[in-house]
Amino acid sequence: MNCNKVSRGIRNNNPLNIRHARQNRWRGLRKEQTDKSFCQFTEMKWGLRAAIRLMENYIRRGAQTPRQIISRWAPPSENNTQGYVTQACQRAGLDPDFPVLFWADSKKLLRAMCWIESRFLPSDELLEEARALSLGSAACHQAHSC
Repeated sequence: MNCNKVSRGIRNNNPLNIRHARQNRWRGLRKEQTDKSFCQFTEMKWGLRAAIRLMENYIRRGAQTPRQIISRWAPPSENNTQGYVTQACQRAGLDPDFPVLFWADSKKLLRAMCWIESRFLPSDELLEEARALSLGSAACHQAHSC
């Protein structure tokens, strides 16, 4: 397969295109980061785990609807945020202004966002594995090693 035809998010095992941020030292990062803008993970499960952690943080800090989450994830200064919200909610079957309260809805939204960002549809098994990796790691926030 020609590597140029594979999306950046898939090449980086980062299907939601999480940007580098000094305060985050994500678990599962590749030792050598050759992409100057976006994190590169050793396996897709680690990129999804980071996305789950970020989404959980957004929700905890008040961005609870798909519109609010996506507006923070893909701000209008860099994206067609309204188009992103519309497409993600249509794909996920979610109301853009109804809070994402349960894992089932978060999973739908994550899957839709993965498709929009990277043309990647993670399986339920992969999302569940990534979620299991994200659980029980609250201590990482205090050490900023997530």
